Amino acid sequence: MKLLFTILTITTLLLGETQMGLKGGSCTLAQKGQVTLNYATNVYTDVIYSANKKSGKNFREIFVGSSMSVGKNITLKILDYKPNKRIKGKPKTGIFIVEVRVENEKIDMQMAYIFDKGIISATGVVNTETIGFSTKVDYSFCTVGKK
Repeated sequence: MKLLFTILTITTLLLGETQMGLKGGSCTLAQKGQVTLNYATNVYTDVIYSANKKSGKNFREIFVGSSMSVGKNITLKILDYKPNKRIKGKPKTGIFIVEVRVENEKIDMQMAYIFDKGIISATGVVNTETIGFSTKVDYSFCTVGKK
């Protein structure tokens, strides 16, 4: 009986997946490192980033409510997050709903994101100019989930 239980346990571990977001799996995600902001043709690395939470179990927990700014002219606040359906073997995608202030103009907009190899990048368009941000996300604490 112990042998059967051991074989089943080993098989389950070998066949399990460690992909983020699978049913029954759990992750501790954390934004790590510097946030880079792009607007028009400028790349800003002196971004002041205020995280909603230092870590969480999903993107909603660590990003929704977070804000970033470059000086007084550009600020972004992440209002919501909507993931696309997950496709096995492909990067995670979706949209962030973001309040963007550029100069004296404030708009709520959608920014498409892609999460691939530990980097999340989001882009959108403000006044015909591309705006986006990127940062590293540590997801090394994910556990095995069900398919």
